[in-house]
Amino acid sequence: MHEVARGEQARTESVVEQQHVLEKESDEKSRLVQSRLEQNKKAERTIIKREEGGQERRQRERGREREKKSEEEREPAQKTVPKTHLGTIIDVKK
Repeated sequence: MHEVARGEQARTESVVEQQHVLEKESDEKSRLVQSRLEQNKKAERTIIKREEGGQERRQRERGREREKKSEEEREPAQKTVPKTHLGTIIDVKK
């Protein structure tokens, strides 16, 4: 009888130990999964921020280009010398 009881006790102890090992492994895996999820979330946030920042930068650059083009269009109109003034310059140089 004692031998049977010892065998049963050994079995239950081994089952309990196996359960503890499995619980530890599952805890480690859940920690890893949580940390991976957090890393993925952080990566997504940074990607979104980069994309948003890139769009804003592009919009600013486009705005600057438009301003430069409009300034360039304005400058030739301002730089043209009236024809009457041009004639006097030519006469003076001769």
